[in-house]
Amino acid sequence: MSAGEAATGETMTGEEWTLAQFSDTIHRGGVGLWAWSPERRLARLDGLCRAFWGTTEAVVPIDALFARVNAEDRDGMMHDWMASAIDPLPYSFDFRIGEGAQARWISARGIGGNAGRVGDWLHAIFLDVTERRRAEEAERLLTAELAHRVSNMFTVARALTAIVARDATSAPTFAEDLSRRFGVLHEATVLATRSHRLDQGDVRLGDLAERILAPYRDGADIALAISDEAVAAPDRVNDYAMIFHELATNSAKYGALSGGGALRLRGDVADGRLQLTWDESPASSAAPKADGTGFGSRLLRQTIERSLGGRFERIIDADGLHFAMTVPVG
Repeated sequence: MSAGEAATGETMTGEEWTLAQFSDTIHRGGVGLWAWSPERRLARLDGLCRAFWGTTEAVVPIDALFARVNAEDRDGMMHDWMASAIDPLPYSFDFRIGEGAQARWISARGIGGNAGRVGDWLHAIFLDVTERRRAEEAERLLTAELAHRVSNMFTVARALTAIVARDATSAPTFAEDLSRRFGVLHEATVLATRSHRLDQGDVRLGDLAERILAPYRDGADIALAISDEAVAAPDRVNDYAMIFHELATNSAKYGALSGGGALRLRGDVADGRLQLTWDESPASSAAPKADGTGFGSRLLRQTIERSLGGRFERIIDADGLHFAMTVPVG
């Protein structure tokens, strides 16, 4: 009689749990069974664990497994793995199998030392935590992006204030002009958010760019030539809004939109691809090099390459700043 039966005074009816049923149940939850022998330096893997590691062998050298661990995680993972041979406490350590975006996150959990031994083998589990770790990474990116956006908005506010102050003739006209420009900037943000939330259909990129750049109209020579065929689907409007905002913010800091410069923004659709170019001159001597190390550069790369599936190039030279991006349509 099982402990549950003894507690309830009842006898189980129907099929008893079998090892196959148990394994199938935990496998459905992403849990695999494994064991390893410190003396033999071998690992024994069940079917799910073999799928994790990309092997068909039930018994493999642990060094062969270590070689498949993501290079960034390997040293720490090997240290924790080997420590489990003698440390009698429960352990849990995470690592990636493979490289790049397709890497699988695995959590190794068990009890180390003699408490986890059965003969020569230390028994434990591997748990697939890929979705959780990707969600955590997305949350970290979102937090960093939010902080970057807030910083950008303060930068935009300072730039617009400086632009308006140069031409203001009185405090009332200064306040009115500044309020109008902030209002237009807010409209652009609302346009992107509303289209995404309410699924209101494609948004013309010319309209989106016009709203984002309107607050700078009196401070720079701005010309837009974006084809009506250049549109963004509702779930992509925010991506393009972030791109335009990032370029405009940098320009307000260092380039044409800081006053007195010229900006040319063009967009066309050809051969199933959207091409956008952003050219401004002159580039300020204080402009940063486009080395791709700042968060703004990472944001552009994340948005254009990963989200939109395109590519971009940004060059700062004596003639100014030149930005070009190409993304597939549809």
